[in-house]
Amino acid sequence: MAKNHYRPAYHVSPPQGRLNDPNGMFLSGNNLHVHYQHDPVFPFAPKRTGWAHAVIPLAGEGALIPRHLPAAMEPGHAYDAHGCYSGCAVPLPRHLLAEHGVEERGREEHCTERSDVEKHDAARHAAQARVALFYTGNLKTDEGRVATQNLTLLEDPDGPLGGVYRRAEDNPMIATRPEGFTPHYRDPHVTLDPERPGAWRMVLGAQRGEGEGGVDSGEGAVTLYRSGNLKDWEYAGPMTFDTSEAAPGEAPDIVPGGYMWECPNLIRLTDQHTGEEMDVLVICPQGLDEVEEVLPENPDVMVTHYASTDQCGYLVGRLEGTTFHVTRGFSELDYGHEFYAPHLIPETPASALMLAWMGQPAQDDKPSLAEGWVHMLTCLRRLTLVDGWLHQEPLLPERLDAPDAFRITATLGERDLEKKLIDATGTTQVRLTYDAAARVLSVARRGGHLALDRGDGNAWDTRTFRVEPGPLEMIVDGAAVEVFAGATGVTASLQAFSAPGVGWQRP
Repeated sequence: MAKNHYRPAYHVSPPQGRLNDPNGMFLSGNNLHVHYQHDPVFPFAPKRTGWAHAVIPLAGEGALIPRHLPAAMEPGHAYDAHGCYSGCAVPLPRHLLAEHGVEERGREEHCTERSDVEKHDAARHAAQARVALFYTGNLKTDEGRVATQNLTLLEDPDGPLGGVYRRAEDNPMIATRPEGFTPHYRDPHVTLDPERPGAWRMVLGAQRGEGEGGVDSGEGAVTLYRSGNLKDWEYAGPMTFDTSEAAPGEAPDIVPGGYMWECPNLIRLTDQHTGEEMDVLVICPQGLDEVEEVLPENPDVMVTHYASTDQCGYLVGRLEGTTFHVTRGFSELDYGHEFYAPHLIPETPASALMLAWMGQPAQDDKPSLAEGWVHMLTCLRRLTLVDGWLHQEPLLPERLDAPDAFRITATLGERDLEKKLIDATGTTQVRLTYDAAARVLSVARRGGHLALDRGDGNAWDTRTFRVEPGPLEMIVDGAAVEVFAGATGVTASLQAFSAPGVGWQRP
């Protein structure tokens, strides 16, 4: 096995095997806990996806440097024998401990004079002793796939071994799917329900149709559930979209199509410009065709949309019942070559924390496989909502001390600009080009989709998108490259690999 030449220092990457979606994030004191989909035996044995566990300290020694903990969940129960798939985490409130069969220990703050939202907000920043983890169990039978939504209780996550995981005895929590949906029914995301104090809402990624024409013959959807105890879930129905007052987003569609919507996130944020509380719905539509848009103000320039095999973006509006009243249409969340399945949690009423998978489905043949691992997560990002647009800010140490970690910076203004990421052989692997007149940034990567054999080394895969003047930052950390561009923090995430056996030229 080759030396860990491509491994990042400040991004979560698997010790071995395959990493994909981030799951089960929660704050506990100054620690951010993150789980992620992990297949430790990839590519040497049949797929066996479970949950791995890492912690990212937010302050103190080792701040913002991920640290791995023992594995969290492995498949093996009747309802998840073929995989513990994506899900989320909710700190378990004190008043629900007995209902979930958890023994109360110690003296915990309990103030009935505060609102449920205030108590939940305070609890997020306290050390968490017990956390509810929701996930999709995958079971394959002779009749086909069976997807169920399940609960695991985590106790003492800040302990030296990362806590104790115990499946709920009455799993599955949600054993069936509604009529009219295929078995592609997964990825629960749970947050407090702003319209029902003391209750929670869950969204699930779904596919309408009966699946006779194959997986790509359906239609993407999000379904909604509600609960007062995080245990008994009432089906509210599929989410519908009112676009009568929707302003356009950056993408070509107000509401996208696609044959499946995966990994939904529903979170409420206070818009920093208007002061309004708005719902942000993040979805990952599969099956969108690439679109090249000619800029009306500059017909010689085209921007690219939906350039990856699988997409990710967001809508802004207000959810009332099961109707999402769209005020800002669909916008891509990231324009890079590898970005998918983001996971968001509330940080403050006006901000959220996000990690995403820096990978794409069915694109596992990367050079890092020679080292025994593949894929990584993005750096931790803080998201804010400003006038209906999400702004993204990287959360990394001010100084990057790892050998192959550094920043390339510039300012996007009135002049054209080019920045390159060059390896120690003198080969440019990533090229950023800014067109000042058109206000667009192009991110080009050598080698197409970067297969292990590197394919045509002279091919370039280029993504072009709008940016506003402002700072430009390219963060390089081993094979992880993230671009944050312009005043609104538009992003592009990708994997880039130096020639075998060499590192990067530092700026």
